[in-house]
Amino acid sequence: MIERLVTLCFNRRGIVVLVFLFAALYGWHSWTQLPLEAYPDIADTTSQVVTQVNGLAAEEVEQQITIPLEREIMGTPGMHVMRSKSTFGLSLITVVFQDGAEDYWSRQRLQERISGVSLPYGAQPGLDALTSPIGEIFRYTLQSKTRDLRELSELQVWKVIPRLKQVSGVVDVVNFGGMTTQFMLELDPARLSKYNLSLNQITQAIAANNANAGGSVMQRGEQGLVIRGVGLIRNLDDLGNVVVSQKNGVPVLVKDLGRVVLGNRERHGILGMDNNPDTIEGITLLLKNENPSRVMAGVHDAVRDLNEHILPKDVKIVPYIDRSKLVDATVHTVGKTLIEGMTLVSIVLLLFLGSPRAAIIVAITIPLSLLTAFILMHHFKIPANLLSLGAIDFGIIVDGAIVVMENILRRREEDAESELHGNDILAAARQVTRPIFFGMLVIIIAYLPLFAFQRIEYKLFSPMAFAVGFALFGALLVALLLIPGLAYWAYRKPTKVFENPVLHWLVPRYQALLSRLVGKSRTVIGLAVATLAGVVILGGSIGRDFLPYLDEGSIWLQVTLPPGLSLDKASRMADTLRAATLEFPEIEHIVTQVGRNDDGTDPFTPSHIESAVTLHPYDEWKTGRDKQQLIAKMAERFRQLPGIDVGFTQPMIDGVLDKLAGAHSDLVVKVYGNDFGETRQLATEVEHLLKTVPGAQDVIIDQEPPLPQVRIDVDRAAAARLGINIADVMALIQTGIGGSPVTQVFVEERSYDVVARFAGASRSNPEAIGNLMLTAANGAHIALAQIAKIRFAEGETTITREMNKRHLTVRLNLRGRDLASFLDEAKRRIDQEIRYDHTRYQIAWGGQFENQQRAQARLAVILPMVLALMFVLLFAEFKNLRQPALILSAVPLATLGGLIALHLRGMTLNVSSAVGFIALFGVAVLNAIIMVSNLNRWTQEPGISLKDAVVAGARERMRPVLMTATVAALGLIPAALAHGLGSDVQRPLATVVVGGLVTATALTLVLLPALYYLIEARVGRRQNGSGPAADKPIQGES
Repeated sequence: MIERLVTLCFNRRGIVVLVFLFAALYGWHSWTQLPLEAYPDIADTTSQVVTQVNGLAAEEVEQQITIPLEREIMGTPGMHVMRSKSTFGLSLITVVFQDGAEDYWSRQRLQERISGVSLPYGAQPGLDALTSPIGEIFRYTLQSKTRDLRELSELQVWKVIPRLKQVSGVVDVVNFGGMTTQFMLELDPARLSKYNLSLNQITQAIAANNANAGGSVMQRGEQGLVIRGVGLIRNLDDLGNVVVSQKNGVPVLVKDLGRVVLGNRERHGILGMDNNPDTIEGITLLLKNENPSRVMAGVHDAVRDLNEHILPKDVKIVPYIDRSKLVDATVHTVGKTLIEGMTLVSIVLLLFLGSPRAAIIVAITIPLSLLTAFILMHHFKIPANLLSLGAIDFGIIVDGAIVVMENILRRREEDAESELHGNDILAAARQVTRPIFFGMLVIIIAYLPLFAFQRIEYKLFSPMAFAVGFALFGALLVALLLIPGLAYWAYRKPTKVFENPVLHWLVPRYQALLSRLVGKSRTVIGLAVATLAGVVILGGSIGRDFLPYLDEGSIWLQVTLPPGLSLDKASRMADTLRAATLEFPEIEHIVTQVGRNDDGTDPFTPSHIESAVTLHPYDEWKTGRDKQQLIAKMAERFRQLPGIDVGFTQPMIDGVLDKLAGAHSDLVVKVYGNDFGETRQLATEVEHLLKTVPGAQDVIIDQEPPLPQVRIDVDRAAAARLGINIADVMALIQTGIGGSPVTQVFVEERSYDVVARFAGASRSNPEAIGNLMLTAANGAHIALAQIAKIRFAEGETTITREMNKRHLTVRLNLRGRDLASFLDEAKRRIDQEIRYDHTRYQIAWGGQFENQQRAQARLAVILPMVLALMFVLLFAEFKNLRQPALILSAVPLATLGGLIALHLRGMTLNVSSAVGFIALFGVAVLNAIIMVSNLNRWTQEPGISLKDAVVAGARERMRPVLMTATVAALGLIPAALAHGLGSDVQRPLATVVVGGLVTATALTLVLLPALYYLIEARVGRRQNGSGPAADKPIQGES
């Protein structure tokens, strides 16, 4: 069937050329429509339930909000794991769904669960924006030399954010820093006593005097006029003139009870940038599964519109993180390596074939296969990214075309003086059709393990498997359907034959070596055993990781300060951190985020800083350092800053790790136990031990220790005796001290909270708080201290839970050591050196190693199945068992070179290098198929001994095997040596392929024919009795 298709296309070669031209045009159109991103979205399907409630401490938040919500969420269909953090005024529950869960369906199930939960007044749980951990595509600051922070905040909230959210594909814009304006009444307790007023009377009066009303419709002639009563508060004067009561016939107004001012909501976060200690930032979030390139174009248009037409002339949006820069940088890196690879492949083709026409015909395979891949990726909605494009080896792509072209050229060389007929070209193409078809099919099958991955590794590498498979499919079509017709037009007339001087020198020496080796069973078996032993030894000694370091071109700092700091003190320490960072000339900008953002999805206290550090382009660095050396120098400098503990990561991977393990680090150790005192003691032991394990960096307990709080314990008996309701006490605490909003003021399209709160001096210490007055049922004034004990006490700052169990987290990063060996040592030492009650406490590991173990387990199952499938296909082709087994022996032969290359370059065995081995196995098997197929053809020639047939067949296939291996290796050498953004994933993959093909080619050319001779000679002796080997091996099942 395959041969008939090749014949049909050869006879209709003009139509075939037109079809490929049309496909090329459509492929270019598909490329322009493909979503383009730097890295694929590797995060699980997650949703966060965010509940902000003013003033509640962590224990109350856990007890009254987090636990009730967790009980309802438990059992949500498709839920994989649930984590929560409860801190001051905030409950954040993260729900991770099972792999493959659909986002909208999962969020709907979660919304159904939380909608009916009974929570304290004012607590409204909601879901976070539908984005992913890598969805922060654009970060900017508002800058002005003339406007203060309040004015910038107003512009941010009411001008900038609404315009950016108009961009299709932007799901949200999160504000960090700045001031949220409020209408404030700063109450004077003495004036409340003077006018005999309670806090409840004041808040009720303000709320009641801030309303509009509708009076139905007035009929006036033929018109109907809406009756509208307008009584809303519009400004500070309106608020100050609200009547609360009367005294001696004189109205008591709000402004008589304290200062009516324009203030701001209590701040929970401060943003600093470079030398500016207090500014404002916006974080633009991408709707999940949207095209980031297209959305970024819309964001850029919106920013241009804001800067030029909407914002005042003295205010500008200045971006400091722009995803399009990362995409452009990675595309540039990939494009550069691809162009270099194409150039090297073309040069090698020219040198081997000695014919520009042949080199051009074969090289046509590269663009056509890529365009075919683009068509199929566009059809199946597979985005293009660094991995899916960077893993395409043009050397492998052109292997089939090389074999076809080389065989046609051989026909041309055998009779250079006469004109070739179409049947001659067709016969040469048909001779290698089946080996090429099965060989390319085997390469495609080799990528099947990537589809068996799960979660992160599947999302990371399945687009690459699709892209490579589509490109190989396109290359197969070109090699079998287009190349023969083009070769006929190029070589039908007599032409001068090129003789490669290197091959002319090499072929007789190769033939002599093979003649001496064939038949020497001990030497051949010794070489095979030595190869296998080398694979076992190197495979057992090389380090193992999950993924290579994925450089994002920036640095993300997780900074821990002494617990219990005020926001102002933490901000001053952030100033020190920024100044120290800017000492390094490689740094472009540093932004520090002290505390938490406005939407509550970062549950941090002022003792935690997140910092984005952007870098100048690497080619502009003049210090001679690379990024890892810069990080080491920065860590050394930061250790000189008192009270500042810094961990290093990167923006996108930080978000992924947080969703993966609940902490911003490579690895975490979770210590479970309900008694936080004893749990913290156990976690501290783990922390101290891990700091002594080589490779562990940035080791710290993630949660802050208990801190002093002002605790107000109400004496219920005293309150009842004096006629005070507990609700009145709580209203005093929540509104008068905590500043809970009373109502809202609407000014045009803007809205502002109204707060009635005691002045700062009246709530600055326990004594002052105790002097605040409550009004009893009989009108008597009772000091809060008379019915409550006000004291300092310790309380938890942040309470973390996982699957309904409290835990503490020890987080750490790894530098200078592979993941597997570190885990082996750390786990062993914890088991040996730390003693604890296993019935009350549990220690569990989390982080990237879970993905590594899962990927290894899947590969251990799927690889044998893939090899079995390859074996079945080869059996269908060769009709015996021995030759498929011989062909698959190329797999361990190829493995040796890949392991040696990794060892020499100091790389680890990770998922990226494993993908390299998969590609390597495919090429090695392809070359083995080509070799064995030709040896079979020669052994079927009459009148030739088995040894001579093996030597002649191997000699004839030396050039195509050398060519396919050389172009495959050279095609990836630029990727193996690349150091730009986006090269981190390519390097291990390319290193394995390049190194593996060196040994695989040598062993395929030398060891494979020798093994073939030993096996076929044994079969011949068995079929012919005890005599010598037959001239022709018998083709049949062994």
